[in-house]
Amino acid sequence: MSNSKDSPIDRVNPEVLGVNSYSVPDIQCSVRLDGNESPFETDPELLNLISEEISSIELNRYPDPECTELKKIISNTYDFPDEGILLGNGSDELIQMLIETFNGKSGVVMVPGPTFSMYGLTSNILGNKVAETELDDNFDLDTDDIINKIKETDPDLLFFASPNNPTGNAFSQDKIIKVIEATSGVVVVDEAYFDYYGKTVIPLIQKYKNLVVLRTLSKIGFAAVRLGILFGSGEIVGQVNKTRLPYNINTLSQKIAEIVIKNENLLKKNYKKITAERERLYSELCKIENIKAYPSDANFFLIKVPDADYCFKTMAENDILIRNLSSNPKLSGCIRVTIGTIEENNAFLEALSAISFS
Repeated sequence: MSNSKDSPIDRVNPEVLGVNSYSVPDIQCSVRLDGNESPFETDPELLNLISEEISSIELNRYPDPECTELKKIISNTYDFPDEGILLGNGSDELIQMLIETFNGKSGVVMVPGPTFSMYGLTSNILGNKVAETELDDNFDLDTDDIINKIKETDPDLLFFASPNNPTGNAFSQDKIIKVIEATSGVVVVDEAYFDYYGKTVIPLIQKYKNLVVLRTLSKIGFAAVRLGILFGSGEIVGQVNKTRLPYNINTLSQKIAEIVIKNENLLKKNYKKITAERERLYSELCKIENIKAYPSDANFFLIKVPDADYCFKTMAENDILIRNLSSNPKLSGCIRVTIGTIEENNAFLEALSAISFS
């Protein structure tokens, strides 16, 4: 009898073996324009409120498993019933929970490409089939393509990030509605960048029971808190909540989020700074030869350059970190650049203008 053992890797789920993990290059630069975070430090008044609150937390106790107070604050702030609110450890966890919940008929998840990679990656890991549609020439939804694929695949779940990452543009609301009306699957509109766009489809949830909307605190200055918010019908939330792990939102995150949402007026000046910089930065980018900057409704730009690998390397040598997207065939030659402070944006413009792509 052989004493040899199989490798533990032989026991890994084939769906996990078949994908690459989500990774971010660990490159240290002073100017970080790669993560779509807010470049601003926490408002001192807000920081004082947070410090006072967390100093009284009993760290030896489990968090409130239902996030009762936080959900009440969100409900009051957005005028949305609390039974239709679910919280996640970032939107990533909510995306995972949705995919775990809605795979009971076709097992198909539909996504438009290019878009946020976690929709497809998480779907593949969980054993779902991914049906990818093509965005049109303006990076908007191609409703004809989507509806044809809905007829072919009958997706359980459809993800639309609006504004879309990495293209930066918001999808046309009439096209989103057309898709919602064409499917019995759950349509998820991810509004992670809502605060830089200002338009939402949350009011449509009352009419369309198969609509779910995601929000996050990560893009407005609180990425470290890791809080995602799901808005949907009470019926949908009740089912998705079954996949939630106990105590998924720690007490520190709950308390900080309560203060942030109650005092969101203190953040609005930063939104205005970023949207003003977005306008200025786009105007300056359009003056640089041999590149194409795409219009954005978010806090970042998608930019096509002659050589994305060389651009990324040169920027890092200039102490500026950007995101290289050229490994995606649909984004060949593209970089993504977060809108930073005036000083950071000027440094980026100066470095980009100085690159010789010849």
